[in-house]
Amino acid sequence: MNIIQKDQVHFSFDAANAPVDYAESGEEVTFCTQDCYCEQIQEDGYDFQSIDMRRNNPVTGPLYVKGAEPGDVLRVEIKNITMAPEGSMTARSGAGVYEIEGNHCRKFSIEDNQVLFDQDICVPVKPMVGVMGTAPEGDAVSAQSPGEHGGNLDIKDLGEGALLYLPVKVSGGLLSMGDIHAVQGDGETVICALEVSGEIKVKVDVLKDRKDIPTPFIVTKSHYLTTASDESLNKSSVAAARKMHRFLQRHSELTDAQSGMLLSLAGNLRISQVVNPEKGCIMEFPIGLAKETFEK
Repeated sequence: MNIIQKDQVHFSFDAANAPVDYAESGEEVTFCTQDCYCEQIQEDGYDFQSIDMRRNNPVTGPLYVKGAEPGDVLRVEIKNITMAPEGSMTARSGAGVYEIEGNHCRKFSIEDNQVLFDQDICVPVKPMVGVMGTAPEGDAVSAQSPGEHGGNLDIKDLGEGALLYLPVKVSGGLLSMGDIHAVQGDGETVICALEVSGEIKVKVDVLKDRKDIPTPFIVTKSHYLTTASDESLNKSSVAAARKMHRFLQRHSELTDAQSGMLLSLAGNLRISQVVNPEKGCIMEFPIGLAKETFEK
């Protein structure tokens, strides 16, 4: 099995990035990752001014998947996520959605699958991958931004067992990932989650002739999720919802009106994050409710 070490990082999704490893379709690969601060926060109460924010959101890779060509879809199955025993957070003036004074760097331990927060508060962990994407065909995209290539999606459903479908725009796809979160709430509202270093084991498959998949697309054990991002939260919410609407029309026998009505009854339009350059929204829908014909 391929193992890509955590020092093989970059900070943008770019067709010009040289691959650091190669894999066949159907192979498993482990990406060793740094936390989103490049492991610069050394202790609780660390001086925020000492952090080089140019080294924010490192992603490990890219991986060249043999046989992946423009127009294909890359299916990435998250097999396993392992985490360091502690994580980092920051809260600072002008970042996130809250009115916070000053800059604060914190470290929190993880024990017995719980984050040991302040005042004896324990938060159950739910590991997920914050950043996963392929290289776009045009200009490079910062690893801090989400987009149609994937990238900084910050969707808490991207945990073990999830499938992420990404577009292939350049030969090999050039898959990179990082930014593990021990746990994150929808919105990621303070600017970060509990940021941890760790390892992500994935299985990569090249899918041919799958224009039916509204990438980036997520399938969990229980739900389908369509995604969209835009500087406008209104636009991203509408785009995510309409992707699912089209998905249901393509993969079920429902009409446009029936699909819309059912989504209004059983679909959940959620905000995934509001702190990245483009705001993220997802529409989730229960698997099997509409007797879908989608082939994973």
